[in-house]
Amino acid sequence: MPDSEQHNKRKSRHDVRPGRSKVTLREIADAAGVSISTASRAMSGAPGISEAVRQKIQSTAERLNFGEQSGSACEITVLTMVEVDVESEHFMQGVMTGIRSQCQQFGITPTISMMGSGMALPPHRADNDEPVTKGYVLLSFQDESLIQRLTEDGYPAIIINGIDALMRLDAVAPANRMGGYIAVRHLLERGHRRILNLTFSQRLTIRDRQAGYHKGLKEAGIEIDDDLVVELAAMRTDAAYSAVKARLQARGGADFTAIQCANDGCAFGAMAAIQEAGLRVPEDISIIGFDDVPTAAMAACPLTTIHVDREKIGAWGLQRLLERIKNPDMTETYTEFAVRLVERGSTGPAK
Repeated sequence: MPDSEQHNKRKSRHDVRPGRSKVTLREIADAAGVSISTASRAMSGAPGISEAVRQKIQSTAERLNFGEQSGSACEITVLTMVEVDVESEHFMQGVMTGIRSQCQQFGITPTISMMGSGMALPPHRADNDEPVTKGYVLLSFQDESLIQRLTEDGYPAIIINGIDALMRLDAVAPANRMGGYIAVRHLLERGHRRILNLTFSQRLTIRDRQAGYHKGLKEAGIEIDDDLVVELAAMRTDAAYSAVKARLQARGGADFTAIQCANDGCAFGAMAAIQEAGLRVPEDISIIGFDDVPTAAMAACPLTTIHVDREKIGAWGLQRLLERIKNPDMTETYTEFAVRLVERGSTGPAK
């Protein structure tokens, strides 16, 4: 099929506007963070409104399709993993809160489908060749065959908490490399030099976190020691617990003073193995996580971690997907949200 035909076919499939039939002035005002009277004056062109505020309100009105009739309600399907542990589930619940808040604003009820390796992909068309779903969210889930199919068929989609290395789809994620860098610097500043890194290189985002770990060590003049990098069987609490326990038994004790973990779930597993071996956190071993899930602050030894604004990432991702549905020819983007260190009780000076 010629490129022009493929483009026209793709565009005609998804020329729909998300949202309800009409958005009220109050919703415009709430979304823009202004009063109803200010929104009304800006929309009517009345004087006394700064240009910056006027543009903000007008762009908000455009985003919400103020006063326009939509051809049909937008249908969004969220695809996510079947197998997750409790901490990963907490992370995804935070992202889903952001997604749902945006869906509610547009009158959309998202469909959630749990997928696993080898599972059949959801249908894209009904019998009448109309799309079953007009937009897909891949939440912490990357499947090459699915990405390729969505791309080839021209279906709007976004990866939230992930990245497509070939940039075929929009994606949004935490600043993973910077987070890994901030985490290792925190440990280095407390005198740690032998820092065990628990990683899961099957995921691009986790490889970015490990790259930040390497960058921090190099800047400190510390040679990268591959023996201190532990590849986990999965990004789960039990996998980290087993890996750290096995290392302690094989080495006759700890040959490191700190552990930098791929996520908070792994940090909790590492902490359990350390304490089971009769070692103390942080007096003997410091541990730092990543994500700042709700249970991080409530642990017996509160976890030092890297905070990720999960709700904002989810909300922004859904907004971007709706923009993609309306404007399928936009250039694909990868957006990172800043992260920050949250210091609690699980890290301290090197022994």
